[in-house]
Amino acid sequence: MAKYLAPLVLGLALLFGCNAEENKRKIIIILGAPCAGCGTQSPSIVKTLGVPHLDTGNMLRQASLSGTPAGLTAARMMKEGVLVTDEIVNEVVGDRIKQPDCAKGFLLDGYPRNVAQSAVLDKMLAKTGESVTDIISIDVPMKGLQQCVLHRWTADGGDEWTSNYMAFRVPKSLKSLPPGTKAQCQPDDLKHCNMWDDWTGEPLYRRADDNLETLAERVKIYHAQTYPVLDHYKPQGVVRAIDGYQPEPKVWADIEKGLGLPPSAGLIAVPTLAADVPTPMQAIMLLASGAIAIAVAVLTRSSNSEMSEPLLLE
Repeated sequence: MAKYLAPLVLGLALLFGCNAEENKRKIIIILGAPCAGCGTQSPSIVKTLGVPHLDTGNMLRQASLSGTPAGLTAARMMKEGVLVTDEIVNEVVGDRIKQPDCAKGFLLDGYPRNVAQSAVLDKMLAKTGESVTDIISIDVPMKGLQQCVLHRWTADGGDEWTSNYMAFRVPKSLKSLPPGTKAQCQPDDLKHCNMWDDWTGEPLYRRADDNLETLAERVKIYHAQTYPVLDHYKPQGVVRAIDGYQPEPKVWADIEKGLGLPPSAGLIAVPTLAADVPTPMQAIMLLASGAIAIAVAVLTRSSNSEMSEPLLLE
């Protein structure tokens, strides 16, 4: 009879004996040179983990609308066309990561941009006994960045797509058209737009600064200011180096492996909303409930049987 208790014990163990590690927030930073693919891979990461994508530009815009002291200062600086200071950016990030939707973790994109911001982030997290858990470092050679920038299309929300670059996704709106169809989308002529974000439905546009000259300058800045962030975190063993100059599905597969995620078959081809995926705790509760129900049914049936025997724990 003791063997019938196994499902019950398993269910209770899963329900009440979860490892504390499971409750830790997943705090991820994604880094890469301009056009390395951060905006392409971020949607897959946040949809798989069910955490928010904290893009610096969006955080500043949201903060400016929220009316917080840091938000109002950021709004004024952006309106004046001046660079928002590190101090204000740090405050905006600090406020944002305390929001309820960050309970399971978050993905930082565009922050920290330098070692000084990294040190501030570390101090913020240390207050709650936390630290950065993963840094996705997407590495792409200069020739790849050049190919990318000439074919990149971007949504206002930050997602990146391509009309012809292997490491980015081609949107379904273009892929479904005859080969050789020219990609096009203008704000004043959306009727003829054939570049639409698969994830959000937003129109995709070519950025005015997506050119080789601007790219060269931005890559220099990245290597001088942001690349040292990797050296800051390497001693902690959290840097996951990803080859970003390969077919997009392979890039995503390497990111999954780096984050220790199970292979998500079909995620690339069929976008999955985070709400459709049960959280780890929901999955555990479902499994435990099923195990308990089965055990109760077995025990009830056995107690009514003529072959019943005393309950023993082995």
